[in-house]
Formats: sequence, C-alpha cells, structure tokens
Amino acid sequence: MEDSKRNKRTSIQIMYDTVHALMMRELKTRFGAKKLGYFWALAEPMAQGLVMGTMFTLIGRSSLSGVPVILFMVSGIVPFKFFSKLLTQLTGAVNANKSLFTYRQVSILDPVITRLIIEIATYIIVFCVLLAGLAWAGFKVEMQNFLEFVVINFLLITFGAGLGLSLCVAAAYWEDVTKVVGMVMMPMLLISGVFFAATMIPQQYLYLLDWNPIFHALELIRESMFASYTSPVGDWQYLAFCSLVANAFGLMFYQASREKFITS
Repeated sequence: MEDSKRNKRTSIQIMYDTVHALMMRELKTRFGAKKLGYFWALAEPMAQGLVMGTMFTLIGRSSLSGVPVILFMVSGIVPFKFFSKLLTQLTGAVNANKSLFTYRQVSILDPVITRLIIEIATYIIVFCVLLAGLAWAGFKVEMQNFLEFVVINFLLITFGAGLGLSLCVAAAYWEDVTKVVGMVMMPMLLISGVFFAATMIPQQYLYLLDWNPIFHALELIRESMFASYTSPVGDWQYLAFCSLVANAFGLMFYQASREKFITS
C-alpha cells in the first residue's frame, strides 16, 4: 500500500515528465539530425546582421540613430526571428504530435509548452552569445536598463505565445495556416522596425506603423539597450494590452476546440 502511494504521481509530475520527453524528442529532431543544427541557430541572425551592416557601411553609415549598425541590426533581427519562429512552431505543435495523443499521459497543451520552452531557451542563448561575440570583437555592447529589457522581452514572449496558441487552434480546422503565417511574416519583417528606427521616419507617417506590436517591442528593446536611443513611439502598455488580448483569445479558442484536436 505504501509503495503504491509512493509511486503515484501528481498531475504536475506527469506533465513535467511528458514535457521533458517531448523536449528531448524535439531537440533530437530539430538539431540532433543535423551536424550543424545548433550552429545555424547562431549563424543565421549574425549573418543577416553582418550583411545589413556591410550594406550600410558601404553607403557611408556607421551608425543608425546613434547605435553602431551591427548592434542595431542584431537588436532587431534576433527578437523578430524569435517571434517569427515561435509562431511557426506553435502553429504546428499539435498537428506534428497528433499520433502521441493516443497516450493518455500526453495532453493537448504539452507539445505547445514544449516548443515554447525550446524557443525561449534558444532565443536567450542566441542573444547572449551574439552580444558576447560582438563585445569580444570590440563593439561597445551596453545594457541601459536591464529590467526594462527583461520586461519587454517577457511581453514579446507572452504575446507570441497567445497568438501562437490561437493559430494552433486555427490549424486544427485548416492545415495551411502554417503556410499563411510564413507568408505574412515576410512583409512583417519590413514593417516591424528590424532594419530601421522610428526616429528615421517622418512624424506624420508614424501612424502607419505604430499599430504593430512588434514594432513597439523592437523600439522598446533598443531603448532599453542603448543610452543613445530614445523611441518616439514605443509603448509598453500597448504591448502589454496586445499580449493580454492574444492570450485571452488563445485560451478561449483552445477551450472551445479541445475536442476538435482529438477528433481531427
């Protein structure tokens, strides 16, 4: 009797074990199958930053809004790439692991939580390694307000998680949602402030971009990192509101469509 009580696991322990097993499976599939899997997670944003930095240098621009070009690009490319990858991974989380739902220990949210953890960990590691590498290369890597930097990234993560959960539910009804997300993120790359700052846009045209939560997030990240940059539009309250709304709709859609995940 005592042994059975000792071996009986709580729901939290079951979820922990399930997420851990799914995480090992995801890491092996995503990175372990390729010899340079982990390398490309670092190389892609760094290469993009170097290419854009070289282009601006060739036209005579060594800095943008008082920030060295390469640092400016990395501070925009890395968060945007994280957000884009997070949406794609969460959208296909359930459909990619549908066969595992025959095991009663695996719940619908487990694959979503697993991919969320992996993307957050990858984002933190890539950002830290790139900044450390730039500091080693001689660039003045600064962090003006670390607490603000953490809060803004937390809001970006929660916004992406809520939106990704909503898209995950949509993918249960229409499998091509993942393709649509990829198509939408292409123009979003151009209008989210990855390659430019709000200070470079005439004041009368800022209204065309300030509806975009990602634009606000990148502006606030740069403001928290660089003492020389002050955003004219970055609004953390707007970003927090978008995050709250995205999570509310995501959880509502998930609760309303739980049976659809199992039967589809």
